[in-house]
Amino acid sequence: MHEPRPIKRATRVDTNAPGVLIDSEGVETPVVVSDLSAGGCRIVTKAMPIIGEFVRLRVGRIADYPAQVRWALGDEAGLEFTGPSDPVEI
Repeated sequence: MHEPRPIKRATRVDTNAPGVLIDSEGVETPVVVSDLSAGGCRIVTKAMPIIGEFVRLRVGRIADYPAQVRWALGDEAGLEFTGPSDPVEI
């Protein structure tokens, strides 16, 4: 019998970058992106994101990143990116 292979996670980078979480109703909430990987990120926020909700994450003025809330606990939440970034309309 073979041992199961461990699931390899994408490399995470500590960022502590300010951003904005835009929920499915368009409500914008300030967040801090505490770590980031190619597949998602961890945010710190005073709002409680809804698990399963599709959101957009804006960091800087360049682009919005579509994502889905995968988990939320206390003042932290995990987002999984769901597609390429969309340019921000200014």
